[in-house]
Formats: sequence, structure tokens, C-alpha cells
Amino acid sequence: MANCKNCGSEKTVKNGIVREKQRYKCKDCGYNFVVRDGRTNEKIVAQKAMCVILYSIGKGSYSMLAKIFDMWSSLVYRWIREAGGKLPDQEISGEIRHMEFDEMWHFVGSKKTKLWIIKAIDRCRRRTVAWVLGNRDTATFRRLCEKVKHLENCTFYTDNWHAFAKVLPPERHVVEKSGTITIEGDNSNMRHHLGAVHASHKSGFKMHSYGRCFLETLERYDCARNLLLVPVCSTVYL
Repeated sequence: MANCKNCGSEKTVKNGIVREKQRYKCKDCGYNFVVRDGRTNEKIVAQKAMCVILYSIGKGSYSMLAKIFDMWSSLVYRWIREAGGKLPDQEISGEIRHMEFDEMWHFVGSKKTKLWIIKAIDRCRRRTVAWVLGNRDTATFRRLCEKVKHLENCTFYTDNWHAFAKVLPPERHVVEKSGTITIEGDNSNMRHHLGAVHASHKSGFKMHSYGRCFLETLERYDCARNLLLVPVCSTVYL
């Protein structure tokens, strides 16, 4: 019996005939699929890979990629989400000794709806290791701290936002604007390279409004995906 294409389970059963091919249903996740579906070929696989690469490191938007490959933008969006869902969970090394925290915001749909992203970056490796979505409040930052609470020998660097001082241990907390240069540069790079959150200029801090599609993509990545590890999506198809 064929393995499930969605979850990989071996618990599948036959579930009718579709386009003159045997259809299967997964007992674990309920997913219906066909083995060697004729709607997928080498050209489509290559298009998926290019969409993920151009979206993640080429500043491509869903609409732009749809025009390039002559397809619906909703299909491009679905491919990006699928690629994000296949990424492994981000592991946070216990050897990190210096970490920076910072928050950034975006409009979702309109200026009345603001989304905050609070990030943690490994200063030495210059890589984002954890992040959360939510409001700009202490409760949201506590959720981020839960992900890095095992770093008992790490020094944390932040600006003077009150939530940082409330949650972080004072003996390992350094408050200075110069201590967040690395993560602020990281935020700027994300705005520059991701078309969905593109700023009017690379060093700018105010974002253009962007669609709910990107918010849903971020939520899909919230399984511990790294915001700036989005280029790793390309390895799913290549």
C-alpha cells in the first residue's frame, strides 16, 4: 500500500478511482491522494523550486511570480506554504552565549491592524534562532523566552522596552541601544529581501501594508521556522 503524501503514514486504504487511477486515503490525517499524479511533472517541480527561491531571496511577491510563470497567485501562495511546512523545526543550540532581542511591526490589511514580531538572534552567528507573533506586550515576549529558557549561560542584549526588563534575568540582561545593532540589521535585511514586507528603502523602519496571505505564511512558519532561514525552503525541491 502507498504511503501518505501528506504525513508519510503507512496506514492508507483504497478510496475509489480518480482520473482512471487508484485513489488512497490516509487513516491518520484523512488526506486523499493518487500515486504518480499526472498533474505533477518535472516542469511543475522546477516552477515550485523557482517560486520558493525567488520569494525567499529574490524579493518576489505572489503576484509577480504568478505573472512570470503564468499561473494564479493563490497557487504560488500554496506552494510557499507547503515548502514552509516541510522545513524541519529550528533547533536552538545550548552553546549560544550572546543573544539579542528586538521587535518589529507591520500592517496587516489596513493601518488599523498591526502585527508585531519579536525576534531573538544569535549575535556571534548572526542568525535568527526564535521568534513569535502577537501584540507588543509582556505576554508575547514571555512566549519567546520560553523557547530560549534553557540558555542558562547566555547574556541578553535589548533596548529599553519595559517588557524586556520584566522578563529577562537582571544579572544577564544588558540594556543598550548599541547592543542591538546586529538584530536591527537583520530586520532591515528581511524587509529588503522579502517582497511582502518591502520598505521604501533598505534602512527604513516603516513598512508598507501587506496582505493577509503573508501573515498566514508566517503563522505556518511559526512551528519554529527561522524568518531569515526562508531560503532553506529551496532545498525542499532541489
